[in-house]
Amino acid sequence: MRPLASSSNVALGMVTLGGVLHLTSTTEPEPTTSPGPPEIDPDAIVEWFDNVSTNAIGFVVVLVVVVILWFIGRAIINAVTRGIERGAPIKDARTRRALAKAKIKLPAVDTIDQRLEDERRRQRAGTLRKVLKSFLAVFLIAIVIVTLLATLGVPIGPMLASAGILGVALGFGAQSLVKDILSGIFMLMEDQYGVGDVVDLGEATGSVEEVGLRCTRLRSLDGTVWYVPNGQIMRVGNMTRMWSRVMVEVRFAYDTDVEAARQAMIDAVEAAKDGSEDVASALLGEPEVAGIESLEYNAIMLRLLCQVNPAAQWDVQREVRREMRRIFADRGISLAVPGEAMVFDTKQPKNAVTLHDSDRPDSDQQPRSADGRPLPPPNDADGD
Repeated sequence: MRPLASSSNVALGMVTLGGVLHLTSTTEPEPTTSPGPPEIDPDAIVEWFDNVSTNAIGFVVVLVVVVILWFIGRAIINAVTRGIERGAPIKDARTRRALAKAKIKLPAVDTIDQRLEDERRRQRAGTLRKVLKSFLAVFLIAIVIVTLLATLGVPIGPMLASAGILGVALGFGAQSLVKDILSGIFMLMEDQYGVGDVVDLGEATGSVEEVGLRCTRLRSLDGTVWYVPNGQIMRVGNMTRMWSRVMVEVRFAYDTDVEAARQAMIDAVEAAKDGSEDVASALLGEPEVAGIESLEYNAIMLRLLCQVNPAAQWDVQREVRREMRRIFADRGISLAVPGEAMVFDTKQPKNAVTLHDSDRPDSDQQPRSADGRPLPPPNDADGD
């Protein structure tokens, strides 16, 4: 008998049942195979290396350009911040000529205030220099990283899309922070105020203790410390920028000699100047009283103006008011009395008061009562 063909998974056997030859087959189970490491295509590796080597030239070019931009950017930032740090110093001849044309009296060149101003400009320029260099470094590093990923064949499209979505989310969540930082940068660049200035920021007024990129710290007159975010500052009123001005308004009675009152106000400034060295050193100009500034229902108002050193106007005003009180009393110049006040004077007036009352109607024309009081005219309904 010829042998039967067999396969790897089928086995044939002969079984004799009742004298009849039967063929039986048994199926063997397939052997289980464990997953092995992924096969590496050598051609793909060679192709990847070829692409990297081809794009490496472009990456090197980008890297060289980034390095050049870094040095150029640093040079520009240093030049700009040095200009801010140098500013327009008072000792500069052109600056002094320009201020002289504006009729602004300048203090001595070597003063404590000038040195403080130089230090303030130096701190502001240093802060701006650090911020701008940090922004430049982050920008250039981001360019290098994106170019490197593109050179290595990493798909940067999904990454940029994800970064864009993340940036939008951060923009919505931290928009107030970004606004504060940008406002702080422009505030420093424009030198709106600095440490030691007395400013009015709308909701808060006081002396500046600290200037940051996110917020400004003030201390008010009563000692309260205010933290004002830079993004919420809508306006800035600097009361101590370069020079200040004394302004004293006085209201006199209508019968006051205007020229005598005007001269008394000017003499009060001269007296304060002679009596205090601080006032004499703070004055930068001659006092001016232009004339009557307003006519009110119970007074005339004169205004005294004078230029002084920054932050010195309040001390000078106190001394000037003190001297005004003394001079007005010595020269017999009276201030206006408010309309709501009641004045009781037991002395006899120097001049008799003249009344300008209208004449009363005749007794025949106006009826009177039995006790002599005037009565209203009768109502003539007929018109006779």
